[in-house]
Amino acid sequence: MIATSWQGSTEVFRYGTRADIAKIAAMLTDPEVGRWLWFTPAPAEMFESFFAPFIEAQDQDLTAGKVPQTAVFVVENDAGEFLGQGAVIAVQGSPGGFEIGFQLPKKSWGRGVGTRLSEFLCAYAIHQCAAFRIEGACLEGNAGSRAILAKLGLALEGTRPDYRSKEGTRHAECLYGAPVSALDTSRFERFASQLGLR
Repeated sequence: MIATSWQGSTEVFRYGTRADIAKIAAMLTDPEVGRWLWFTPAPAEMFESFFAPFIEAQDQDLTAGKVPQTAVFVVENDAGEFLGQGAVIAVQGSPGGFEIGFQLPKKSWGRGVGTRLSEFLCAYAIHQCAAFRIEGACLEGNAGSRAILAKLGLALEGTRPDYRSKEGTRHAECLYGAPVSALDTSRFERFASQLGLR
């Protein structure tokens, strides 16, 4: 039977459900959270229409006994309090390529949640999806996300100047990535062993 949640030392990581979309939308409509997200501000209904198809496809895979290759995750504390959202997305046209993304509510900032969530996403991509390559992107001004992507060992592979438009201002987008073979995967191996991902 395919696992649907994984217990870490301080958080629980699990597949997201339709019921989680309201929590994700509430987080993403916070102006402080959305400051460096190019797709905000947006109405809550937009997030429902964006996340619902991913979760429906994920549920179909799980029902069929298949590990979702594109998956939406929620991270919670042991009391079930929502701490953030992440995703692993299979990259079209790049077999074995996976993009990771994550967002956290303000209460989770500065507590290491983003680092542990991103490590979980990488461990999932490597051990559940046989990832060949991992990548991620963020706006140039998003220092927090850039630090996490670099901490994972992903290289800054390029910058798209003036690529994203947010509230009338254009921003550069930074592209991070690396083949799994180029990463120090020891941190992911420990994480995967602890969570039972391997």
